[in-house]
Amino acid sequence: MQPTVTLGRVAYINCEPVYYGIEQGAIPAECRIVDGTPAELNRMLRAGELDLSVISAIEYAHHSDRYLILPNLAIGSDGPAESVLFLSRVKPGDLDGKPVRLSRDSLTSVFLVKLLLAKIFGVRPRFLPVEAETTDLPQEDVAGVLMIGDPALRAKGQFPFTLDLGQGWKELTGLPFVFAVWAVRRDFYRDHREETHRLYRALLSSKRYSLARLDEICEAVCQRVELDRDTCAIYLKERLSFDLTPRHLQGLHLFFTLLEAEGQLASVPSLEFIDAM
Repeated sequence: MQPTVTLGRVAYINCEPVYYGIEQGAIPAECRIVDGTPAELNRMLRAGELDLSVISAIEYAHHSDRYLILPNLAIGSDGPAESVLFLSRVKPGDLDGKPVRLSRDSLTSVFLVKLLLAKIFGVRPRFLPVEAETTDLPQEDVAGVLMIGDPALRAKGQFPFTLDLGQGWKELTGLPFVFAVWAVRRDFYRDHREETHRLYRALLSSKRYSLARLDEICEAVCQRVELDRDTCAIYLKERLSFDLTPRHLQGLHLFFTLLEAEGQLASVPSLEFIDAM
């Protein structure tokens, strides 16, 4: 009997344009889907509790020896992302040394906001440790906060100043930013290539199915995240991208290169993929 592949899914609506077809039963997929925050999925894939998952780009950078990337699947933006926001009470250029709270749920966003604040605004705030999931706005003694996912969509406009990390990256580099990729554990792929390729084909089919039904998806998820349908539609149709084009890969490589130059990454990993089918 073939093993059931465990597949990780971020519990935000930004995964719906890839998973919706599978969820609806329109695209057959032999897998068990496990939900979690980006940080939880990173940990579970690294620990062998998942076989294949969407993971933070920085998780791949830190453990590229353990993973292989699935082509043509990513969560990114070529401009504003709207769900990865740094909200502050003062102008970003005035944040030097001021207390800022980060999110423990997206390591990529943590590295990106530090990079953008240093490169664009020339500031290095005092980053506070995060002890719990950042879903609420911070207390008044905190100058800024990083918010991601559905909570960030709801928090937009609630602080005087907003830095959209996708837009900041585009202005800095002119390239798309890749927040997350789909990856398989190398040891699982070595022993279960056929199952991996079968699920990969299902994910690509589900993405095609889902992207053709974004209006339907928006109708289904808008109440879940307490947003109006038009806001969901703009977010899923115009802000996010789910491809991994050469420009996306160029942006991903540049992100790793800049982190290495800042001393935040030991080395720039090579981007290695499963075999072409």
